[in-house]
Amino acid sequence: MSEAATVFKTCDVDGDGYISTEELKTALTDLAIIPTENLIQGIMDHYDEDANGKLDFEEFEKLVKDLKKFGEADPEEVLDMFNTIDQDKSGYIDEEELRQAMTQKFDTDDQTIKAMVKMADKDGDGKISISEFIGIIMSLS
Repeated sequence: MSEAATVFKTCDVDGDGYISTEELKTALTDLAIIPTENLIQGIMDHYDEDANGKLDFEEFEKLVKDLKKFGEADPEEVLDMFNTIDQDKSGYIDEEELRQAMTQKFDTDDQTIKAMVKMADKDGDGKISISEFIGIIMSLS
């Protein structure tokens, strides 16, 4: 049984096949992460794909996989940053969203934005996923 499956089974206290926000707090604590309200909300905003207010196993497994990539980075800060840039809340940062975020803070041109997306976009789908974003953040630290 994978670590995600073990934690999921342990934290799904009521056995309904979902992790509620209360159960998520316990799961994060088990993964040695402090479950602040902002972090819980950021996780639900990003990983609760069907917007039912709880995580099924597949959603939870994606969360655990991404959390392992955080390393020393603060998960709450990284999720908040990602969700701020992801204006359409698609779960991805596209070229236009990155352009908007970068031009607010920096003087960047289209060529630089395209290069940034290309560098971050490991799977070649033309957009930046949370796990690709974490990779960029970790390379900067």
